[in-house]
Amino acid sequence: MSMLWRWFYRSVVAIAICILALALVVNIAPSRPLVTQSDGYIEPSTTAFENTISHKLPESATEFRFCRASVGIGGRLLLYRFTAPIDDLNAHAIAEFDAHWDRPGYKATPDVPSPFDEHDVKRNSEFYGGNADWMLPQAGAIGTLYEPADGQLSHRPTIFVDETNGVLYFQMTD
Repeated sequence: MSMLWRWFYRSVVAIAICILALALVVNIAPSRPLVTQSDGYIEPSTTAFENTISHKLPESATEFRFCRASVGIGGRLLLYRFTAPIDDLNAHAIAEFDAHWDRPGYKATPDVPSPFDEHDVKRNSEFYGGNADWMLPQAGAIGTLYEPADGQLSHRPTIFVDETNGVLYFQMTD
């Protein structure tokens, strides 16, 4: 009988160790960011198209840069920017909202400074593990801000078209 109890005890200990190991894996692995980002500016290509909601860019787009990150259950981040003529940038911002799976609609606020500041860039870089310094517009940038019409920002884009310098900045997090 004591041998039966000994095997029972060993089984309980082994199961407890397995549960503890599983708990560690489940809690540690999802908190490590998985980052895919461009190494500097790239010319629009399939890689660039895959990092937009609409899977396209204006033909005039140049100097594309992106960062896509996932922290398991901690959240996701999609950032990109590119240069193009102002009309193409504004058309692309609208196309991104039209292509969004939730169809949130958008509101456009003209003649505003960029909503992206050093605090946002630092938070995104630290939490998601990518380099987001390039998301900081030049000083004095004024343009049009595109936001979801219903004000819900999770899983929805915030797009700033810098009309001073001809750059579109896109950010979407959850």
